[in-house]
Amino acid sequence: MTALRCEQNPVPTCPALAVREPRPRGESPPRAWRRLLGALVVATLVGACGEAGSDGKRGAAPGLDAAEPFSRVLVVGMDGLEWSVLQPLIAQGRCPNMADLMKRGVFGRLGTMRPTWSPVVWTTIATGKTMKQHGIGGFVDNNNNVYTSGRRHGRALWDIADQYGLRSAVVGWWTTWPVSQNNGLMISGTNASAQLNVNWKPALMPGVDGQVHPPELQDRVYEVAAEAGGRDAIFERARSIFATQIADLPKPERKAVDESLWSIQADATYAALAAEFFDDEPYDLSMVYLGGTDVVGHRFWRQLHPEEFNWQGSSPELDAALACSLPRYYEWADELLGDILAAAGDDVAVMLLSDHGMHADPGSVTDSRFPTTGNHQDGTPGVIIAAGRGIRKAEGEYERFVESGAIANRGNIFDVTPTVLGLLGIPGARNMTQRVPQRKWLNGKAWEFVQELELVDSHDVGFREASMVLASSEANASFNERMIDQLGYAGGDAEGDSVLVNPEDFDPAVGASACR
Repeated sequence: MTALRCEQNPVPTCPALAVREPRPRGESPPRAWRRLLGALVVATLVGACGEAGSDGKRGAAPGLDAAEPFSRVLVVGMDGLEWSVLQPLIAQGRCPNMADLMKRGVFGRLGTMRPTWSPVVWTTIATGKTMKQHGIGGFVDNNNNVYTSGRRHGRALWDIADQYGLRSAVVGWWTTWPVSQNNGLMISGTNASAQLNVNWKPALMPGVDGQVHPPELQDRVYEVAAEAGGRDAIFERARSIFATQIADLPKPERKAVDESLWSIQADATYAALAAEFFDDEPYDLSMVYLGGTDVVGHRFWRQLHPEEFNWQGSSPELDAALACSLPRYYEWADELLGDILAAAGDDVAVMLLSDHGMHADPGSVTDSRFPTTGNHQDGTPGVIIAAGRGIRKAEGEYERFVESGAIANRGNIFDVTPTVLGLLGIPGARNMTQRVPQRKWLNGKAWEFVQELELVDSHDVGFREASMVLASSEANASFNERMIDQLGYAGGDAEGDSVLVNPEDFDPAVGASACR
């Protein structure tokens, strides 16, 4: 396999965050709550998919055999995670949880697609389908309506797991509002968050239906969210990331920080919820999404790499002070990852991945009026780090990466769904773009196991028809402000279908016109 190199651009020397030591794997953090979720869910969710057994699981759907997993699976999505930012932090020992996964497993560049819009790509990651197949065409449609889960065509990973009698826990994933009524737990993501205004409230809004399943857990969810996403906690975290007195910042820098606070709040909330609930029981499939690595990358790329731009901010001193904002956010994301890993336990296959990477926005290189300075709309390759049960160990690659930035290309986003399904003992489908698991990620025993699974034509037979479920007008306005006005994304549906951009074919110059 060809080993490429992570670009070794000069980065500032940043004091490390004062973060706690990572917990040993499988050692969960203290909890204010210690109720067993399984009994509650089983009591409320016995239904169409069969009776619950003594292990809390429902039977498989009619005509299907219950899956027998090779391993439980944890998928952690970190939006916009970029290898060139991560490499020096790994080398300096400042992202110890990611480094531990890399030492134990396999890692590399992950190919993505264009359009490289979060709801489109994360839905592809969860379905194995192209944009045209899954029906999520952007952030908002041509009528400025936010895409919601009812408009997705076909089953996602959690729906498929449910069909095969498995239990899943999904927290904060893109385009999951209203939540699915599956066997397990779901706390909806971006669409529910968009229903908040700019006031400081938890990332979930009490009183809005369809955010938590089963609904009996709402009070517990809101209590955890209120503690993790409270104003004081978020401002304290923001001061540690931006290392400045926020109230004293000049207007341009203050605006960039203010527009990042909601992502800090969302990540703190969803990570706390994942750590809280993944610890309740050994779910077959656990998934959580964190988005701040993308948001802060968009806004503070110029401060991290001023040599790529021909303009400065309010002062060279302030640029220097804010240069460490993105590395510090990565450090905090690694800390959150440690909590999630501890809650999920040891006997699990872990996939940490990003939907794309990031680089300088070509439009903002010479124009300070652009709302963002980091970009990815040309299909910048993302990150895949996998470790644990069933995952191969790439001997010697970690040491080479730390020393020189050498990194291999390791598949693309279409590989995620069939690989997760294979580890869960569920076959791939012929109507998926990639039908079989990614061989580069699995060890010999896991590969032998998944080879025994026989492909099916589709996992979508009998799935509900796609329907228009609208968020409130306030939600749409808030979402448009955050994702389009603040981050500079284009509104409306993308034309045509998504196009795969393999890492070996990626050239930032080719897709530059797609950035704006």
